[in-house]
This record gives sequence, structure tokens and C-alpha cells, in this order.
Amino acid sequence: MNKNYRVIWNHSQGNYVVTSELARGKVKSSSSTSVIQVIRRGALGALITAAAVGLFIQPAFAAPAYGEYASGQGNILDIKDKDVNTTGADAHGLFVEKNATANSNNVNFNTSGSGAYAVYVTGAGSNINVSGGSVTTTGAAGHGLVAGKSGNLTASDITINSSGKGVYANAATIKAKNLNVNAAGFGVHGLGKGALVDIADSTVNVAGNGAYAVAAETSGKVSSTNVDYITSGEKSYGGWVGGGSQLDITGGSITATGAGSYGIFTKGSGILHADGVTVNSARWGVYSENSAVTLKNMHITSGSSGIYATGSNAIFNIEHTDILSTNNGAEAVSFKKGASGILNHVNVETTGDKAYAIYASGQGSTLTISDTRVTTHGAASYGIAALDNAQLFIKDVQIASTGYGLYANKSTLDVSNANIDAQSSGIYGTGDGTSIKIDNSTISGSKNGEGAVYISGAGASATVSNSKLISSGENNSGLTSQHSSAIDANNVDIEITHGGIGTKSTYDGKLKVSNSTITSLSGGTAFSVQSGSSLTADNMLVNLNNSNNSGIETIAIHTGNAYLSSNNPTASINNSTLNVKGDNGIGILTRYTESDINLNSTSLTVENGPAVLAYNAALTTINLDNSVLSGSTLLEAGKLASGEDAGADVRGITLNASNHSLLQGDINIERSKTLNSTLSLNAGSTWRGAAHDLQNLTLGDNSSWNITGDSTVDNLTAKDSIISFDHSDGNFKNLTVNGNYHADNAKLVMNLALGDDNSATDHLHITGDSSGTTKVQVHNAGGKGDATLQGIELIKVDGNAAGKFEQDGRIVGGAWDYDLVQGDNGKWQLTSWSPVDPTTPVDPTIPVDPGITPPEHAPRARPEVGSYIANLAAANNLFTLSAADRSGITEYRDPMTGKVEKTTLWLRNKASHNRFDDSTGQLKSTTNIAMTQLGGDVAQWSLNGSDRFSLGVMAGYGNAKSHTKSTITGYTARGQINGYSGGVYANWQQDSVSKTGAYADSWLAYSTFNNSVKGDGIGQESYKSHGLSASLEGGYTFAFGEQQQYRLQPKAQAVWMGVKPGDYTEQNGTHLSATSNNNVQTRAGVRAAMKSAIVEPYAEVNWLHNTQRYGSQLDGVKIEQAGARNIGEVKLGMGAKVLDRVGVWGGVAQQVGGKGFSESSASLGVNVSF
Repeated sequence: MNKNYRVIWNHSQGNYVVTSELARGKVKSSSSTSVIQVIRRGALGALITAAAVGLFIQPAFAAPAYGEYASGQGNILDIKDKDVNTTGADAHGLFVEKNATANSNNVNFNTSGSGAYAVYVTGAGSNINVSGGSVTTTGAAGHGLVAGKSGNLTASDITINSSGKGVYANAATIKAKNLNVNAAGFGVHGLGKGALVDIADSTVNVAGNGAYAVAAETSGKVSSTNVDYITSGEKSYGGWVGGGSQLDITGGSITATGAGSYGIFTKGSGILHADGVTVNSARWGVYSENSAVTLKNMHITSGSSGIYATGSNAIFNIEHTDILSTNNGAEAVSFKKGASGILNHVNVETTGDKAYAIYASGQGSTLTISDTRVTTHGAASYGIAALDNAQLFIKDVQIASTGYGLYANKSTLDVSNANIDAQSSGIYGTGDGTSIKIDNSTISGSKNGEGAVYISGAGASATVSNSKLISSGENNSGLTSQHSSAIDANNVDIEITHGGIGTKSTYDGKLKVSNSTITSLSGGTAFSVQSGSSLTADNMLVNLNNSNNSGIETIAIHTGNAYLSSNNPTASINNSTLNVKGDNGIGILTRYTESDINLNSTSLTVENGPAVLAYNAALTTINLDNSVLSGSTLLEAGKLASGEDAGADVRGITLNASNHSLLQGDINIERSKTLNSTLSLNAGSTWRGAAHDLQNLTLGDNSSWNITGDSTVDNLTAKDSIISFDHSDGNFKNLTVNGNYHADNAKLVMNLALGDDNSATDHLHITGDSSGTTKVQVHNAGGKGDATLQGIELIKVDGNAAGKFEQDGRIVGGAWDYDLVQGDNGKWQLTSWSPVDPTTPVDPTIPVDPGITPPEHAPRARPEVGSYIANLAAANNLFTLSAADRSGITEYRDPMTGKVEKTTLWLRNKASHNRFDDSTGQLKSTTNIAMTQLGGDVAQWSLNGSDRFSLGVMAGYGNAKSHTKSTITGYTARGQINGYSGGVYANWQQDSVSKTGAYADSWLAYSTFNNSVKGDGIGQESYKSHGLSASLEGGYTFAFGEQQQYRLQPKAQAVWMGVKPGDYTEQNGTHLSATSNNNVQTRAGVRAAMKSAIVEPYAEVNWLHNTQRYGSQLDGVKIEQAGARNIGEVKLGMGAKVLDRVGVWGGVAQQVGGKGFSESSASLGVNVSF
């Protein structure tokens, strides 16, 4: 028996009746009749009918009384253009169940009973379609549109005013659009597994504390498109997603204005997808508790957190989103307790004080941030912060913060391609386990005492690479490591502005930086190393310039301690260049510390300031290895820096230079404020500067000190090293050792203007004892040389003069040699004198002032003078010749014509050995000469048939080597010339057949020579000489004997000698010039010969006279060749005819002059006729 019933329309009765489920019904439209009354009448008829057949029907449907009701498979209810009102509890306005369908068009549903829904569909297959009209509920828990138990509800263009939920699907489906919802509890609610609310183009406004504008829970789902959600109650929710549920929102907005309200709240395994939504919330924008959230194209404004994620299952994916938080202490984006997220193309902004734009904390909390802009406006705010083991990956991010840019505490940051500009630190890391990696970024920070990258705390570390760091405030730094933290930076560019610091390590911080630059145009400090910290810098380029004269100190390296009890800082700079320019420059500033500074293959130069400044209890050691340390002063100790209190005395400052290091600048020690100062030079190192009150100076292993000004040191030790007095400024210096001087194979190089006893000179004064051996090398500084009486004092020892000072090399001034001798009372002096031989007359060319008593000693002439004279004499005599030197037995009779022919080509070779003394009588010189000359006639003619005119050309090459020795000092010198000559000659013979009678001969030649002179212990001098020579000769040949075979030829010759060098200055400064300009050598003599057809022996005697004496003038002192004014000459020789056209000749000659002058020569010639 069928026990299922349904309500249908009975046409015959004109009302609704209850029938079995097998009865057929038809569609009924309801417009103006009261639906509730009809249902009641139908129910009563059904009861009567049922009673008649003995059936009992439970009257459950009679209460409540529904406004419109449809139930049963296939039943369709159409409602339109009416008002449906109910007042009872649970009295729904429209209720559809059990596979029925209802269509509502422009109907106004009003319920006032508690639990009464305006429109309600339940059960699978049940459907309600609502279009237009309105929904109003006023009773408690009175909901607007409700679908339950797999029912389906479609709604559009409806205004809903609900005292409960506006749109509510419980394990059912609601599709709605163009709604205007005003609700008290839930605006839109999807509840239960299978629940789906799909709402679009609507407005949802929910009042009341703790209310929900849109919610999905217990596996429900809500899909929203272009819907505006508004809540105004305290702790209310614009959106809410429960465990296992999903909320998809596209477009539209969420506004939650109540205190403590949420824009969207998700929890458990809930899922949120939001795209293009504008969220405005009084407290939280999007809050996730262990939920997955995807946000795109969002605009989120909140008082506290725009994004708040907590729990390890809270997973966010955010892109193309703007987030703004306005409260003080707000966290615009906050990830905690293991939450994770990806932010891409996100703009995050805060306006409150002490606010965080992005905040992550807790083990497992992980954020990946890319292409994002972060901005904070409030005081002491944070751009991005990671705490308590959070992990952040940051790429292509721009941060502009009024506080910190990036902050990490016990967390990990991986930053690349970031641009960070912060008013506090650009990146601040602290706490054990903090690890920050920075690459290819630009970072700046301007808070006093912080800067671009600031790492603090044991176990905290950072690596920085390929980045630019800007330190934009006094005491700010590009890199800071403190409190046992560590930084390792590579290939970074650090820019200092307003007196900032490039790198700073303090309180046991450890900082390494390599392949990087530090640059400043407004002062500041490149490296600051404080309180037990350490710095290692490799391959650095530092350029600091206080070009705007800001008054701020400009410092390359600064070491110091906050307290004397602090650990000692250390700094090592390797393979680097550090330049400090502008005012107030300091290379190394050390104070209130015991520190070690190492410069290895590094150059540190200060343009205007000390290379090292030590004061206020400093106890510092600076070690240089193959490095340069240079300043306008090298070291200042005890002197106050600008505006500083000196405090305690400098405990000690030590500079150790090794491996060819170079130090430049003076040392100034304030002895009243310095307990100890030491400079040590080793392994080829050099210092150029003056010492003022330096306490200890040690030189060793080929090191050197170039003294640039008057200097004082307490103790001086030199081993295998050089101490030289600089004379580049033209001033002489004094070195005073106010203690002991010890030397071991040391060299002392001094300058003086060599002259008489009153010569200006460098001077060494030792007030204590001297020991060891010192070689003394003296350079002439513009002195012209002169005779000394007592000598020129160079060295004085007040104490025990056990040390030896030995002359090293020649000491020459002008034309004189000087010697270093030990005098009385610990003095070492230079003397230029030698005992005068009473048997040797004074050379008359050196006049003696009759008003001055001649000295008992004479100055010692340099042997180089003899070599200069020998070169000059050889250059002028090398290519001189007479007419006889070109002829021999040259004529022959042509067998064809019978005519006598003459020689037209000749060659001669000559070698000679010359000896002479100089005008001082101290120098003896010898010269070996070799010469080859070739010539020939180019034209011949006769005026009367017997005389003969000829014109020819000639050329020659020759060289001469000389040796000069001083008989006083034993020093020697060697000279050498080599050169060429070319010229023309002309000859006339009265009787060319018999070769008798008168003859005339002349020639003109030009010669050029390379000259050199090398004396013992001094450098070689090289110079050139050149000039013209000319000769005019004449004589008469007498023939006598039976066959006229005997000949006698008186003759005379004058040769003008114009070969000379230009004025020349030697390497030692001596000015040199020749003194025998335009000498004319005359020759008068007679030649006797016996002529035959084969041989012709001859003998010749000549008297030579030179109008000038060959000499050299050195710094005004003239020394000349002696004994060559008048010379006697004898020649012997023979000519022979070896072929008809070829003749040879040879001869020897001897010249003798005064004062040991002589020359021996041999010659050989060949004549060829054509």
C-alpha cells in the first residue's frame, strides 16, 4: 500500500489536496491568493478523505505555515509579482523540497518568525530560481536565501535584508548575481561538503560584531566574482574559510571597518584564491591559520597586517598585489610559526611607526620574494624582517625604509638584485645562526652608527658580492661586523658620503673584503677596526677625497678600543691601493688601543696629512711587506687630532718595513706624549723623509734612509744598509744621533759643495758612541773645488769614536780629488790637498795672489782632466799631414808616349805613442793613436809644361786611447776618441819633372769624433767634438851632385786646428770646457834626400810651435798640457818604387818637448799612378 503523499492542485475543487504519490499533478501559478490559506484548506480535505478510508496522516506539514511551498517530483511552482509574508517560527517564505521546482519573479519575501527563511530549498533535485524582488527576514536566525541538502538555488537581481544569514548554502548549491545583501550574521555562507555558493556582481553588507560577510566552512566552497563585501562590527570577517573549505574571490572588494576585524580569515585546511580584490580592514587584511592562499592583483589595506600567515600549513602565493598597513607596530605581511609564501610583483607599504612591511618568524617560516617594492614611512620601521629561524629568499626587490631595510635575527636571508635605501641599516643581521647572503644589490643606510650592511652577534654572518653599498652618514658604514659576527665581501663598491665609514669591525667582529672599492668625495674612513675585531682586505682600491673641505677627517685605516681592557684589533691589507686626498687626511689613525696593522703589497698614500697618526694610549705595530706608505708626514705620535683630547701618552708606535717597502714623509714625535717610537727597515726597504725626535731607527739587509731634512734620532743602527742625505731641494741637512750609532757594513751618502774649508755640507753628529764600520760616499753638489787647509768636517762623534768611517769611491769637485781623513776630537774631514814638492815649481798658469801666503798644501788634480786633454790633443793632431806625407817615388815614364806620369792615388797609415804631463805636475798621461788616410788627385794641369797643379780629395778614420794616472792619489782615468775626417787638398810644383824648385801645398778638412772619459770609481762621461782644420805649406827644393841626386828642401807649414767639444756638464755637476780654441801649429825645418830610380832615403828635422796649450777648464779651474808649446822633431824614412805605377814609403818620427812631452810614431804609405 502506498504510504507516500504529496500536495497537488485539484482543478475540480479549486484548491490543493493531499494525494498519493501516484496521482498526477500539474503546474500551478500563484499570484494574488494567499498561499498559506490554500495550503490549509487542502490539508483539511485530505484529512477528511483519509479518515473515510481509515488512514492516519501525520500533520507535520501544517506547522509551520509556509508562504509558498512546493514538494514532490515534477511539481513546479511559479510565483511572480507578489509579496509573500510569513510570521510564524520556521515559517519560510518559499520552501521547496523533494525534487520540486519553484520559479520566483519579482516577488518580495518577508518573514518575521524565528528560524524562518525567506527562500529555502532542500534536497537533491529540488530547485528554486529567484529573479527580482526582495528578501526580508526579521526573526532570530531568519536567513535570506537558503539551500540545503544538495538543493539548488539560483538568484539574481534581489535585495536581501536578513536578520540572519543573507545567502546560505548547506551542502547545497546557490548561484547568485546582482544581489544587494544586508545581513546580521553571515552575508554569504557556504557550509558542508558539497556546498557551493557562486555569487557575482553583488554587494554584501553585514552588521554586528563577529559577523561574516562571506564564509566557506566544513568543506564548503564559495566562488565570488565582482562582489563588494562590507562588515562594520567588531572582530568581524569580510571573508572566512574553514577547514577543508574553499573561497574563490575574483574582483570586487572586502571592507571590514570594525575594531579587530579581518578582511579574509582562513584556517585549517581551508583554501583561498583571490584575484583582483580590494581589501580594506581595520586590523588584518588576509589572515591564514594553516591554510593555503593564492592572491593575485590584490589591493590590501589594513590597520595591522595586510597578510598574516601562521602555522606550517599556511602557504601563500601572492603576485601583482599592493599591500598597505597603517597602524604603529603593524606587520603589513607577516609569516609566523612555519608559514611559507611566495611574493612576486608585490608592493608593500607601511605608514605607522615601528611597523614591519614584511615580517617572518619561527622555524620553517619561509618567504620567497621577487620583483617586489617595499616602502615604510613611520619612524623606526622595518622593510623586511626575519626572526627566530625564518628563511627568506629575496630577489629583484626595492626597499625604501624610514628604519631598517632588511632585518634578520637568528634567521637566513638570501638577497640578490635588491635595491635598498634605509634611514637606519640597509641590512641588519644579529643573533646566533643568522646567515645573510647578498649578491648584485645596491644597499644604503644612513642611521648614525649603522649603515648599509650591519651584522652583530656571535654566530651571525653575511656574505656580500657584486654589490654597491652606500654609507651616507657620519659614523655609518658600508659593512659593519661587531660582537663576534663575521662578514665576507667580494667585488663590492662602497660609497661613503657625509663622513661615513667603508667597513667597520668592532667588539671581536671579523670582516673580510676583497676585489672591491671604497670611494668618498666628502671625507670619512675606509677601514675602521675596533675593540678586538679583525679586518682582512685583499685587492682593494680606496679613493678618499675631502674635496669639499668639509672639515671631516679623511682616514684610510682607523684602529682603536672603546676601553683599554678590550681585546686588540688586527688589520691586514693585501695587494691594495689606498689614496687619501683633500684636507684633514690621515692614512692610519691609531688611538686607545694595542693593535697590529699589516700592509702586504699595498700602497697607502696621503696627499695632505700624516700617513700614520698615533695618540691617546696607542700601542700599535704597523708591518709593511713590499708596500708603500706615504704622506705629507710619515708618522706623527703624541700630536692631537682635530678636536680630540690627547688622554694618556702614546705607549708605543712601531713601524716595520720589509721586502722592498717604500716609506715617504717626515716623522714627528711629541716626546712629552710618547713613551716609545721605533722604525725598522729591512730587506731592501726605503724611507724618504726626516726624523724629528724619533727614538729608535734600525736599518738592515740592503735598506736605505734618504734624509730630506734636519733629523734627530736617539739610537741609530745600520747593517748592510744605506743612509743618504737627499739634495733634490738644494739644501744641506744635519743628522743628529742623540745617543749611540752602530754600523755593520753600512754606507753613508753625503752631499757638499766641494770647495775650501767653509764649504756647505751635510753633517752627521753623534752625541753618544759610535761603533762598527761605515763607508762614506760623497757627492759634489755644485762645488767648483778648491784647496782646503784644515778640511771640511762631515762627521763628529762626541763620545767614544770607536767606529770607522771609510771613504767609498772617488770624491771629486771641479778639477780636484778629495779624501776623507780622521782628524782630532772625533772628527772626519774632507781634504783636497797634498804636500807640495819644494823642488817642483808652481805652474805659472795658476797665479798666486801675492797678498796671500801660499798654502803648505796643493789641491789634488783629478786624472780625468788628463784624459780630457789627451782627447782634445788627439782630435786636433790625428789627421794633420804635410805635402811629403802624400808623396813618394811616384813618377814613371809611359812606354807608349814617353811622358812622365805622377801619382794620383795614395794611402797612408800612422801609429803613434804620446806622453805628457799636466800643468799641475800631478798627472801623467799616455796616448796611443792609430790612423788611416786615403786620397787622390781629381785634377792636374800645367801652365808652362814643366810646372804642375793638382787638386785632390782625402778622407780618414782614426782612434786614440789614453791613460792618465795621478801621482798623488794613484787614481787613473781612461779616455778614448774615434772619428772621421774628410777634406780637399791643392798642390803646385815649380818643376814637376825634376821635382826641384819651389812648391806650395794646402788642405782643408772637417773632422768629427765620439769622445769618452772614465775615471776610477765614477761614471763614464761621453761627449762629441768636431771642427775644421786647415794648412798652408811652402818650400824650395835644391838639387846637387853629379846627377843631381842629392836634394835639400827647406820648408815651413802653418796648421790651424779648430776641432773642439761643446761645453759639457759631468754627471757630478762639474762644468767642462776646452781651453785651446783656434790653436795654430807652425812647423819649420829642412828635409834631405838622395834620389835614385828605385829608392829614396830621407831625413828631416823640424821645429814645432803651438800658439795655444791644449787644456780643460773644470768649474773655472784651468789645467793644461805641459811641455807641448815648443817641440823638436826628427824624421827618418825611405821611399821605394816596387812597380812602374806603384810606390811605397815608410818612416819613423820622434818628437820631444818640455816637461816630459814626447811622441814616437811610425808611418807607412802606398802610392799608385794611373
